[in-house]
Amino acid sequence: MSTLQSVIHVLQHSSDENVMEQFFEHESLIWIDWREDEGDIIQYFNDQLPESDQITCEIIDINKPRGVDIVLSSHDRKLTIPFADDRTDRDSAIRAMQDMIAPRYQIRWFMESLGNDTLAYLLLSTEQWAELEKQFGKEKLEFHFQPITSESVMFSLDMDEVFALIETRQQARTSE
Repeated sequence: MSTLQSVIHVLQHSSDENVMEQFFEHESLIWIDWREDEGDIIQYFNDQLPESDQITCEIIDINKPRGVDIVLSSHDRKLTIPFADDRTDRDSAIRAMQDMIAPRYQIRWFMESLGNDTLAYLLLSTEQWAELEKQFGKEKLEFHFQPITSESVMFSLDMDEVFALIETRQQARTSE
């Protein structure tokens, strides 16, 4: 089953826990641990992109408490990931990667992984995401596959925020 067919199956059977659990094993999901190295994160997404669209990642030692700058580049763009002065972080790396691959591709957070210390992401073409939105509606699609935006907070959520999101999602499920 192709990635797109698998996502369609998940969206058609989203109330079936077995379907969700099976999708956790899908080869196209990109699993990122909270301790992951930011350079590795970029490579995980690159592994899902055609070679011609992959992003180059350069790690440069700097004289700031975080110790490095990470510069992403493609054919026509260059972007230094905007980290805080004192640390690098996964959220900023994922948001920067999304920025670099847009508008041709989108990274979305598979929300069923919320609450774990390892989160799952899915990268598809913008065209494929648009097709899914047309078929299932924006609300349902984003309930299961949250788009990554410049405001996305994933690994930096505190536990109260995580539990509140999980509760909100459970309430939304029971009202379906």
